Amino acid sequence: MDNLRITTESEQMYLVSMARLAETEEDCPIPLSQVAELLGVTPISTNQMIHHLEEMGLVSYTPYQGVEFTDVGWKSAAKIMRSRRLWEVFLVEHLQYDPGEAEVLACTLEHAIPEETADRLANFLGYPVTSPAGKTIPQIDSVGDLQIGTPLNILPAASRGIIVAIQVGELERAYFRQTGLALGSEVTVLASQDEGPCLVKTEDGKTINLSSEYSKEILVKLIT
Repeated sequence: MDNLRITTESEQMYLVSMARLAETEEDCPIPLSQVAELLGVTPISTNQMIHHLEEMGLVSYTPYQGVEFTDVGWKSAAKIMRSRRLWEVFLVEHLQYDPGEAEVLACTLEHAIPEETADRLANFLGYPVTSPAGKTIPQIDSVGDLQIGTPLNILPAASRGIIVAIQVGELERAYFRQTGLALGSEVTVLASQDEGPCLVKTEDGKTINLSSEYSKEILVKLIT
């Protein structure tokens, strides 16, 4: 069941607010006080909603520690955040809105527009990877599943990120580890072609030319 389709606007606001906090916080779980402060609601209201989201299987709450996403909850939140940030790009680049105004309008649009429209919008915009504020836009793969990171093959030159997935066989992964491309390592895109090969630099200074076949299978979390 797609939990994103059955959540109310209020539930979605909690999910995306938690996702925004998760982007900036090193430690999890997230304290409920931070969620309440970001949303401008009372701790009691936050506690009630978090328990409701836990019953839906979207979050896991630990008393006196805080809340964190389940896998399903994170995917739901990331899809909402993807829609919001795509609208921000559209409003700024095509309707010349100020980024602050665009963020407010996008918050409304994300709830009113179906996921299919967000997919069409991503295609129209050329699959941007960051919002006007420099925040990462979650990416969807060819079969409609949320990816945990951004593929190297769609990143522009000078992009930096931490490798979060290498979706190849064990032999290829072993080779990549020897060259410095391993999970958790930092990589910088030196040059790239549109969804094709790219030239990257590892954190120890090695330069590697990746084919289009491999560059799309290495996913990174962007460093902004």
